[in-house]
Amino acid sequence: MNVAHYFFRSSVNSGVIGGLVGIITSGAANIKKYRNGNIDAADASIAVGKEAVGTGVATGVSAALAGTVGSSLILALVIGVGVKYAWDAGVEKLEEKYS
Repeated sequence: MNVAHYFFRSSVNSGVIGGLVGIITSGAANIKKYRNGNIDAADASIAVGKEAVGTGVATGVSAALAGTVGSSLILALVIGVGVKYAWDAGVEKLEEKYS
């Protein structure tokens, strides 16, 4: 079975692969910050977790909406960027409110 085909068969699977991409990219960036002493391990873990969830949600939503209205790569990218932007803005407002 083709692994890529499995992950992109549904919005949930797309969200999972998006979350994994978020872990990889954020993990790499935060390892560097941790090694340089800019953040501690707890802050690095929180940042990676937030990025994984946000990227997973954006990927899943973009796959669902693009699949509903048509399989356009450009549309999926635009939707994904918009959802990720809105997600990050919402998380930022919550962090400000509860800090």
